[in-house]
Amino acid sequence: MSEIIELVQKQDPGSELIVLFDLEYADGSFAYFTSNYDSGTIQFRDSSNNINTYESLPIQAEGFDISSDGAYSRPTLTVANIASVFSDAIGIDFDDLIGRRVTRRITLKRYLVGESGDTFPAVEYPKTTYVIDRIMEKSVVSVSFELAAPFDLSNVQLPRRQVIGGGCPWKYTGASPNLAEENKLGGCTWHNQGAYKDEYVYVSKKDEYIIDQANTTINTFTSGSTNATANNYYSFVDSSPAFKRYDTNGNFDSGFSSITGYWQCVSNTSDDPSDTNVSWRRVRVWNDYSGSATYYAYTDSEFNDYVKYSNEIYKVKTISISGTTPVIGNFWTYGDVCGKRITSCSLRFHAIPDGNTGATVPTDKAVALPFGGFPASRAFK
Repeated sequence: MSEIIELVQKQDPGSELIVLFDLEYADGSFAYFTSNYDSGTIQFRDSSNNINTYESLPIQAEGFDISSDGAYSRPTLTVANIASVFSDAIGIDFDDLIGRRVTRRITLKRYLVGESGDTFPAVEYPKTTYVIDRIMEKSVVSVSFELAAPFDLSNVQLPRRQVIGGGCPWKYTGASPNLAEENKLGGCTWHNQGAYKDEYVYVSKKDEYIIDQANTTINTFTSGSTNATANNYYSFVDSSPAFKRYDTNGNFDSGFSSITGYWQCVSNTSDDPSDTNVSWRRVRVWNDYSGSATYYAYTDSEFNDYVKYSNEIYKVKTISISGTTPVIGNFWTYGDVCGKRITSCSLRFHAIPDGNTGATVPTDKAVALPFGGFPASRAFK
């Protein structure tokens, strides 16, 4: 029956079924094969609009039928290896393919690159992904693999992702929208450069917004004489901080006597800013990195300076520095870090950018949080 269907399809130019295979033979490295043409190559677009070239190889694929009951199918994939064509293409030993992913894609000839239906996003049937479980047979003529569904492997149980109460298990920005589809990991779709609603929103590990000091209006709050207005930002000088500042030699800075803290007013108040006052929310500030500036570290590392460099937010790590380009290492660490709490997620996805680089209150809680990091997070309002 299937042979008749295929013959009928071939009577209509462009309706021929095309079967493609994407083999991830190393992390982020793919080999592309097809069995539809006797020679030459064909091209097809992936979800990121990259054009991949599929080499023609004699491939026999069996057992890909899907059943609603009974055991999961374990398809077999036999690839011709005459003159080591296949092994040379992937450049590694077949045994190293155990555990690697194979994605089977089906489309029509008309949707290949260069054909009349070529478009983005590419048109294809739902693709299926399997894992190479074992090598059934290999010879100088061919190699046969037995495939398994990712959840049908020995000693693997679902769910593999452990759900921990009060803590998000996703990798922060692992599914950032600017990443290629094959490089995405987990379900955190926050942009890895903080881009949000045509602006930028950064949050510290302590769930504090990090705002652009140079382009944000920050008023001075004076104890006993200032009436703070909701949503505005204020600086407040602490002339007797309970911690010290380092100099660039790693010693305590003898000239340090006060520190300026930055706050966002949540509700109108004349009270002094403090972490225990519900009318205030502490924020941090960043500035564009300058090689001639000195950036300070403190015995209370929460007050270490933040900078923006190459579209990333960095924070001084342990010692005051000058002229050291931000890079993760002994002197710098990432400043925009997720606290792995539902509040951390809310501050980002519920932010309302204020026209600069901060986020105003109240936040937009009508936006649903990414599902999966926290059970029932879509219902969080």
